[in-house]
Amino acid sequence: MKCFVNKINTDAAISTQSIRTGKGIVARNWKGEVLKAWAIMEEKLGEPEIEEAAAIRAAMQLGKAAGWRRIEVQSDCKNVIDCILTVSCNNSNCAVILEDIQQLREFFEQCNFSFIHREGNEVCHRLAKFALKLVNDVYWESCFPGWIKDLARIDYESNELLL
Repeated sequence: MKCFVNKINTDAAISTQSIRTGKGIVARNWKGEVLKAWAIMEEKLGEPEIEEAAAIRAAMQLGKAAGWRRIEVQSDCKNVIDCILTVSCNNSNCAVILEDIQQLREFFEQCNFSFIHREGNEVCHRLAKFALKLVNDVYWESCFPGWIKDLARIDYESNELLL
């Protein structure tokens, strides 16, 4: 029997000029079909690792809110993924977020984390950059702009080739 796991990809972007951070999150089912997408903006200065960890936490919160019990969270920030997997962090600011991630992990029946190269995470990278220009967060479910569907398909296909 196929184990149905929803895969959630994340990325973060920072604009020091506009003093904003953006998070891009895309959830897919086990067949690679996009289920949901989020572009989240905050008006603040951010640190890369902290924002990447915050994007992972947000993805988990959104997965929990959707009632998903089996997830795999992917990020192109290897340092943060390594911190989550080893349950240790040298950055005290990041440690609080990582503690939240470990607590959220308990909700899920299955919750895995993995590193993905930027080339396979382009849709989230673009969503995070898009979020920097927003006034309000944007959320899509079941109906997605063409560019999100196209990039998600390319990401999925390139990642399948790597398996």
